[in-house]
Amino acid sequence: MAVVAYASVHAQVGPQPPAASPAASVAKPLTRDDSLVLAEAGGVVRVDTLAILDSLSRVDSLLRARVKVVAFPSAIDSVLRDFPYSLRHITGEVVLAQGEFENYASLVVVPGAQSCVVTRYHSADDTTASWQARMFSSDDFDEANREYQQLYRQLKTCYVKFVDGSIFYLEGQWEPAKSGASFTTSTLRLMTGDWRYKDVKVELELVYLLADWAVNINIVSKLRDDEVGGRGDQ
Repeated sequence: MAVVAYASVHAQVGPQPPAASPAASVAKPLTRDDSLVLAEAGGVVRVDTLAILDSLSRVDSLLRARVKVVAFPSAIDSVLRDFPYSLRHITGEVVLAQGEFENYASLVVVPGAQSCVVTRYHSADDTTASWQARMFSSDDFDEANREYQQLYRQLKTCYVKFVDGSIFYLEGQWEPAKSGASFTTSTLRLMTGDWRYKDVKVELELVYLLADWAVNINIVSKLRDDEVGGRGDQ
């Protein structure tokens, strides 16, 4: 009876193929079902990452679209006309936040500028905004000095045209640079009786920083350190 039972079970089950070796399992190509399982397991992370990168790319593209490089006199005019409004119309996204100030991308850019930023101060003594453009840098003093002189000539042609049609030019005193001096500044002001521009000035500076000479344009309404707190005496 035992022999008959064994034969009956063996006949129902049938002969079994030999077990596949580990090597054969690894080498076996993926089926469509296998691919779907793997996609469900790890594809979500990849899709989320791509979505984040795509979103960042779109944001960057939108910001770049908002930034406009305009002719030199038009850029200076746009910055000066926005000073009574704390430069909020030309302020982009924040690029640096440190202590008592924050730097924002400027939506108005001067041709050839290496960078243009709007700085906002929020200390107890100073809540003003300012605009800075890094125009040139070189380890050659003579090259930097030539750029310094050229930019001053350009600034002297700049003006602001108000809504009533009146035009006011920038006026200032030229300060020649000396190779032995690490810092030289020529200051210009808008020749208008408008009280909103009383403290506004355009500073063109040639400054030695680390191993380079830099030429910057700073449009500010911030008082000097020795003047802070003395606004009421002026």
